[in-house]
Amino acid sequence: MIMSDNFIDASSASHPDSVLRLSSAVHRFAIPFINPKDQISFEASFNTCSKSHSNTIAAMQQADNRRREIKAAMASGKVIHTSLSTSLKEYIPVVNQILLSCKFQPEVARLDKHLVFSWSSGIEYNKYNKSKEFSDSEALMFELVLSIATYALSESNIGCDSCVDGDFPKASRQFAKAAGIFQYLGEDVLPNWMANSAQHAELENETLAETRVGVCLAMQHLYMAMAQQMAVATVLAKPGTPNYALLGKLSSGIAVELETFVTTFRSKSPVHMSRIDPSFLTLITFLINIQHSLGLYFLGRSLWLNCEYGVAIAAISEATVAARTRTTPTGRGLPEIESTSPLQSLSPELSNYRKHMVSLLQSWEKDNMLVYFNKVPPSVPADKALKPIRINKVEEYCLDIKDPLPFSLPGVCNEQEVSSPTKVESKTSESTDESSKGTNPPSYDDAMNNSSFQQQVDCDLARELQDKLNSE
Repeated sequence: MIMSDNFIDASSASHPDSVLRLSSAVHRFAIPFINPKDQISFEASFNTCSKSHSNTIAAMQQADNRRREIKAAMASGKVIHTSLSTSLKEYIPVVNQILLSCKFQPEVARLDKHLVFSWSSGIEYNKYNKSKEFSDSEALMFELVLSIATYALSESNIGCDSCVDGDFPKASRQFAKAAGIFQYLGEDVLPNWMANSAQHAELENETLAETRVGVCLAMQHLYMAMAQQMAVATVLAKPGTPNYALLGKLSSGIAVELETFVTTFRSKSPVHMSRIDPSFLTLITFLINIQHSLGLYFLGRSLWLNCEYGVAIAAISEATVAARTRTTPTGRGLPEIESTSPLQSLSPELSNYRKHMVSLLQSWEKDNMLVYFNKVPPSVPADKALKPIRINKVEEYCLDIKDPLPFSLPGVCNEQEVSSPTKVESKTSESTDESSKGTNPPSYDDAMNNSSFQQQVDCDLARELQDKLNSE
């Protein structure tokens, strides 16, 4: 059983509750929000080209219904993330199906009404741009990306709820799931969308953080770190003496993962880094340093149990220094906790942790001086130093791919009445009978197995075609 912070025998005391709470401190992001004034309808927008196909109409209605559920969940006073995640999980494959349908049949995917998607960011500091809280786009890919990012952040919020409830294994799984979703965005979806897109390069300053490759890759590292934090908390919460050596390596690995988050964000998306809530960045600085301190603390506990008393004292001494408040902005140690800082909630835990280490250090130094007579080095020797372990816990996310929906334009008797075929359309429709054009789209597997089709049709083309459709 974990002892309370009011321990008596510091020399043999278990870790106090404050160690568990500091180890498991995580950040809860807001989710992106759909503009409440956004009244789009897939069924109305694709009415003409879909009305001859019952399955297409059903898919459009399903997309509209799920989107209304998502907006309703967002509009409620307190977001129920389990319900929101369920609706997003059902909505995302349908949006992707509509996107693929436009990609594979651009000559007949015509809009009756403009689709303008409007979202706000959950990652960016919401006071960054007061004049325009929501970002608008006519690209279906924008809707897909924001929906997937919202799903990731909603899953992470479920993880935060589990952490508060003390269910650290579940929290770890949720953060690993969020890491996998952001990995999918950063390594698969967004690179395909942004490749060779000069327009998006020019709009770097205007796009939301969730649409940037660098941001998503950074968020992957953040949630891998949080998943690892929950693994440490799981061990600490169990009765008995934990494997302190392992905990030290894991805590050191968490610090490395958080540092990677910061460097990835700063190097790959500096514009959006400047929009992040400063209090969040202060929290990350705090967590990096507290994880360094905890790593040394666990190392010291391990060394003491292994009768390496002198080095154990050196490790605890270093842990104590690492947990001090730094005297300069760039100095070693923890950032100052201001009276209005969200870190105030951790201030009592930090105070108890410091008191515990001081008491432990005094007890060990006394025992060593009277009993063990081990030499105490000025710092932990290199051969005893921590070797960080990064679990890299990620639950792979894979989008459920559905075959494209059939579109057709009733009454079309010649190509002049539809948009001129692109190079890809010409190649894929040469052997197609004119009377059946637009009624039998290829299956997703057939289309992707056609090398010439796959080479010409990609996500960037889909975005350009969407822009074209909406401009007419």
